[in-house]
This record gives sequence, structure tokens and C-alpha cells, in this order.
Amino acid sequence: MSKYGLVLEGGGLRSAYTAGILNWFIDHDVHFDFVAGVSSGALLAVPFVTRNRQAIKDLATIHAASKENVGLHPLLKEGNFVGYNYLIDKVVPNQLKLSVDEVRNAPTPFEMGVYDIYASKTFWMRNTEMDDHWKFLQAALTLPIAGRAVKIKGRKYMDAGVNCMIPTKRSIANGCDKHVIITTKPKDFVRKDNHPALQLLLDLIYFKYPILKREFRERTGVFNDEIALAERLEKENNAIFLRPTKNLGIKRFSGDLDQLVHLYELGYQQMETEKERMLDFMKK
Repeated sequence: MSKYGLVLEGGGLRSAYTAGILNWFIDHDVHFDFVAGVSSGALLAVPFVTRNRQAIKDLATIHAASKENVGLHPLLKEGNFVGYNYLIDKVVPNQLKLSVDEVRNAPTPFEMGVYDIYASKTFWMRNTEMDDHWKFLQAALTLPIAGRAVKIKGRKYMDAGVNCMIPTKRSIANGCDKHVIITTKPKDFVRKDNHPALQLLLDLIYFKYPILKREFRERTGVFNDEIALAERLEKENNAIFLRPTKNLGIKRFSGDLDQLVHLYELGYQQMETEKERMLDFMKK
């Protein structure tokens, strides 16, 4: 009997596409044996493994489009371009009322990638290990420059996207032989190396961490290898690789509510088109 893994890339506001697909899975009673998420993919995995349909949609649309989430407001209030404190301290526990205990006891095992800056490597945190105040989830979301690294028990952590963007290898490592892989980038997307000015800024901020500085430079190659793996698995009929069929102009940090709702609907409607193929693939 096959074991099915769900792989979720990040992408900031572009993850509204992922949210539409996840809610299609809930509506069609599609379950997985394992879920791996990075960055905003990790965030959406939390309500997905607890089957909280409304929280998935609200996170990816209403709260993503809020002025408190990205831009001048969080910059003035938190000192970060992204309102990570607002999201983790207010939205997740209070407005969405997500429960740490429900996540820990979710029937579907879930891992999120977190980068340990001091060790200069990514570790994978299980849902059963989620801390009471969601601080490791905040770390899993925190992008370099967009936010400050999250300090937990004297160590600093951030988004695992430094060296892993599409965590298919985690699905494989957890014994899955069939995979549904969701990326928020269209097929014609070409990842470029960091602009020299950005790379210089990263080098200055993280000058104490030579491995991390090297990994910033290697991200394009890593991403291309992850895409190649997903495409190969799909060609071998061991994966379904889902990508947006349209570019709606949404960027990692820019997009209004209407755009995000349209992107959410694009993901959902794409699954309606893929319904027969998906349900046939998921037959165990």
C-alpha cells in the first residue's frame, strides 16, 4: 500500500493558491499520511492537519491582505516589514483560534522546516513538538531582512527557505512513495540570483555565519534541483506537481484582497479540473 505525502512550498501572499487547493482536499475528503511545509506552506499546514477550512481561507486572503501584515504599518509598529508578531500573537491564537493541542494531536503527521542560525542548518520540527506560544512557527515564517530572527532559549531561528524551498525530500525521508507537491510559482518562473546589493546586505547582517552566506548564494541551484526532482517524480507517476496556471500579478509581499481571493479561487478551480486525475492518483 502506498504512503502519500503532501509537500508545501512557501511564497508569501502567493500561498493563497495553496490555500485553495488545501480546501479542495478538505471538501473532497482527501487525506495524506504526511505533510511537509516551508515558510507560508508551514503556516497553512497548521489549519490543514486540523481540518480547519475557514482558517485556511482567512489566513491566505483576509489576514494576508491586512495592512498589519505587510508594509509600513508593521514596519512602524514592529520594526519589521512583515507583521510576524501580529500574525503569531494575535491572528493565530485569537482571531483564528487555532489550538496548539489540536495541532500536536492531529491525525496527520506534519513537519515544518526551521533554520538554526547558530548551527547553520535546517531542522524539521514535528507537530507533536509545537511550542505553546507558536514561536517555532514564527521562526519558520521569518524571512531574512523582512523580519528579525526569532530568539528561543538563547538560539536564533528563521525560515528554512535558506536551503530548502520545496521539501519533497522530507516526504521521501518519512517513507512516502507518492507525493502531491504544491509550488506557488508558475511553470515559466525563473529564479534569479540575489541582486548584488541584496547579497551585500545579507553578507553584512550575517557576517558571522560563513555557511549561511554561502547558502544564500546557492539558493537558485537548490530551487532548480527541487523543481527537477518534482518533475521527475511526476514523470515516473509517483507525484502530482501542482503549479498556478495563471500569473495574477501577486508577489511575495504585494497583492490586495481581490487578487488574493482570485488566486485562492484559481487553486480551487484548478483542482476541479484535475479532480479525476487527483482522486485516481490518491487511490490506495
